[in-house]
Amino acid sequence: MNDSEFSQERQSSRVPIDGQTETEVPRPAKKRARIHTACERCKTRKIKCDENHPSCSNCRTAHTACVKESSQSGALQDRVRWLEEIVKERASDVDLMQGPRTLASPGSAVHHENPMTRTSATPQSQQVSAGDDLHRENVAHEIGLVSVTAGQDPRYIGPSSGYSFARLVLASVGQRQQDRSPAHRSQNLQTISPLDKETFRIPAAKLPLNIEETLQLSAAYWENVHFQYPFLHRPTHIKLIEHMHTSDGISPFAAFQVYMVLAISTAVLSRRMKVPLSAEGYCTSAMSYFEQIQIEGSLEGLQCLLLLQIYALNNTSIGLNVWYLNYQCIASVLDLGLQRDVRAGKSLSLLTQEMRTRIFWVVYSLDRMLATIMGRPIGLRDEACELRLPQDIDDDALTALDPGKQLENYTPSDITLSIHLIKLAQLNSEIKYIANSISHTVPPHSYPQVPDVLSWKDDVLRRLRHWKAETPHYRGTHPYVAKMVEIKYDEVMMLLLRPSPAIAHPSHESLKLCQQSAIAVIRNFDILYRGNVLPYTWPTVHSVFLGTITMLYCIWNIPSVARTTKLETLMGDLKSASGVLTALGEHWFSARRSRDLLDELSTTTIRWLIDLELKHSAPSVYQVAAGHDSERTRIQQASEANNNSIGDETQLVEEQANLTSPAPFFDALLSSEPSTSMLSFLDETNQTFDIDSIMQGIFDDYQLEFGQGFSLENGHFAI
Repeated sequence: MNDSEFSQERQSSRVPIDGQTETEVPRPAKKRARIHTACERCKTRKIKCDENHPSCSNCRTAHTACVKESSQSGALQDRVRWLEEIVKERASDVDLMQGPRTLASPGSAVHHENPMTRTSATPQSQQVSAGDDLHRENVAHEIGLVSVTAGQDPRYIGPSSGYSFARLVLASVGQRQQDRSPAHRSQNLQTISPLDKETFRIPAAKLPLNIEETLQLSAAYWENVHFQYPFLHRPTHIKLIEHMHTSDGISPFAAFQVYMVLAISTAVLSRRMKVPLSAEGYCTSAMSYFEQIQIEGSLEGLQCLLLLQIYALNNTSIGLNVWYLNYQCIASVLDLGLQRDVRAGKSLSLLTQEMRTRIFWVVYSLDRMLATIMGRPIGLRDEACELRLPQDIDDDALTALDPGKQLENYTPSDITLSIHLIKLAQLNSEIKYIANSISHTVPPHSYPQVPDVLSWKDDVLRRLRHWKAETPHYRGTHPYVAKMVEIKYDEVMMLLLRPSPAIAHPSHESLKLCQQSAIAVIRNFDILYRGNVLPYTWPTVHSVFLGTITMLYCIWNIPSVARTTKLETLMGDLKSASGVLTALGEHWFSARRSRDLLDELSTTTIRWLIDLELKHSAPSVYQVAAGHDSERTRIQQASEANNNSIGDETQLVEEQANLTSPAPFFDALLSSEPSTSMLSFLDETNQTFDIDSIMQGIFDDYQLEFGQGFSLENGHFAI
């Protein structure tokens, strides 16, 4: 039925009453006539079909399948085609080639079926079964499948991310897992009503009026990003800015790079200075040139991808998935051969050679960072690359030096620190390979196994300390840079020393060192926050959250640490972590969720420490502890020893817990059941935490919410 016929039918169903308003009169339902439909084979050959079921006589004779088109599905297809014609005429801006975007009403569940997935289980049943499987595994080695977006398949979150570590901590304090339906999980996202598209339009920002303002605004990028990820050449970038201001014919590559550097700089400055600088607007301007850039087989194209990745780590407005973007960068590295050691020659200048080397290491470092945070395998394998370091040459000198000239007398500068951070990324990679490997039965052709993992850990610890001692300090180093280097060092220390698949039960000495690094991370981020130079990035959220969890875990797991912890110091560190997460929560939703969880855990820990101190000072406890040969003295001596035996450690923990607290305090930490209660009084509060939801919040900042996408319409960035 076409549009005019539909209108005529509507008109025929109306009759006037007393010459006034037309009123619809109910029409008796008509019995629909049976529609005869030939099978597909008979229809194609234009022969008469007897329509026998399940196979007509013609198909039965030909020994072929008889396929009949449902009359109902055919009518629906006709109606869809009719509606599409209306959409094309009246809403030409709608792209019918894209899939449907569902915005659920309040309280409804959203479910997008993945055509690549074949399962009959509902999301709720999948979560329950996944939880049962996790209960059967050792908590320290759990595999995390976190649904980071409502209705999508779960994402893999591995051991190095701290996900299973956080589950271990929450299980230890007796927090029960809560069964939540998809509608309840996404309730905070699905209660927003649909708004007009104009509401989400982000206008493109124009270039600053002159070159000086552009250079001044771009300076934040070079001060905060370049020392960590030196994939741009500053003198070349200045020439691109001059080209943008003076030339009529603008190069798409130059425009994208200049606008995206401005977007990253303004994202940093607007959050630190609390001024409304349009980072999203500059990003919109940059994205308008993106389709004109040759990404494949181009060093400049890879630089553009890296700029997108850095922006996504600082801002969620673009809605990019950095994990997929990371593998796009790895593919470009391999395609361009950046993993191979290509020396300068007649066809390759020193500048090109060094930029190829630097870009390789930036992709390498970002891959290690994301793989560690998300607990996933490394994408760019060490054994597949010729790991040559960049030369210690400043950006300005790269174009001035002759490739054949000796560089022994050259004075190092900013790139010196970048090379030093590359060496730390290599240590991070080694820890990922060995400590966080989930398989202990690797094939003989793979990377050789370490015969003694504890000796290996001590060796890496020694090399990390040597790396810290060799950190370059030169004139002009910004305090922000120095603090970020310390934070990165302590993050790798925590990765090495906390429980991992290779070392499930670290010694007390290792955990004490781990706690020191965790506290250092919290305090250094607090110093940056108070100095208005806090990096408002997604990795910062993860680092502060995991550092606080690690600090609390060590207090709960080591009796000597619990006894010597001063409440004033602990409360100060917890307040610092909460304050930093509160500031991050203005821009990252996951930070607010993490802060709320840590506030509850902080209250729990302080209550337990107060209770522990009261029990410790009771006369009955002193009587038990009296005498050199008393049981308490023996336990304290044993707790200071380096216990590598799981059975001995379990016995020690049980005895210590029985002397200091009626609750099975440390039993739960060594239990394989995540639901085991660590503090009995917590059960009375009926507090429930869902670690899957917390980790979902940490990772969902890279997922488009409400089924959004982004596009450019009339020069505006539209969501």
